[in-house]
Amino acid sequence: MPRQALSDVQLAETRARIVAEAGRIVLREGYAALSMRSLAKAVGLTAGALYRYFPTKQHVLMGYCADALDALTEQLRRIETEEGEPLRAIERMMVEYGTFALSDPDRFRVVFLDPEVGRIELTDPKTLDGYRVLQAAVDRAQGAGLFRPMAADDIARLLIASVHGIVVMAVTIREIDFSDAGTLVAAAARTMLRGLAVAPDEVGR
Repeated sequence: MPRQALSDVQLAETRARIVAEAGRIVLREGYAALSMRSLAKAVGLTAGALYRYFPTKQHVLMGYCADALDALTEQLRRIETEEGEPLRAIERMMVEYGTFALSDPDRFRVVFLDPEVGRIELTDPKTLDGYRVLQAAVDRAQGAGLFRPMAADDIARLLIASVHGIVVMAVTIREIDFSDAGTLVAAAARTMLRGLAVAPDEVGR
């Protein structure tokens, strides 16, 4: 009797389960421990069935990274849509990035810090969509005269680096107390924006 075809929802659910389990294996045992055979066993599939979803383990990890970054991009776009004040939108985006990272430090380590995963080329142009949302917000703020004279790309890089640095330290350096890293992220966002923005009475000059 032929196997019943899976629905789109079932395919998506299985795919999500596979990439999540791959992330757990890499975190727990390292990239070298991840194989299609071990992954198939962990999710209750045969190796042959697993290849229906991903042709190689590199594709599995690319899927894991892309899914995590897509979730972040969706949140940043929501902020972009609902927040009318440009600098406040940028501040919220920076805090959202920190929240994204700190809410699941294991996922953050796999996506951004694992040296093997970092060597996988994410060819999908959507990978940087979240960063482009921030760049667009900076461009709008600069067009409105809210930032001091400086290349918009440099402003965006400075902003995201300030938050990213805090998160990396919080999830990797146990000797420093980062128990309230979320508050520190918010403070960094406000401080960076104050330093880069023109004074309120200078806007429009």
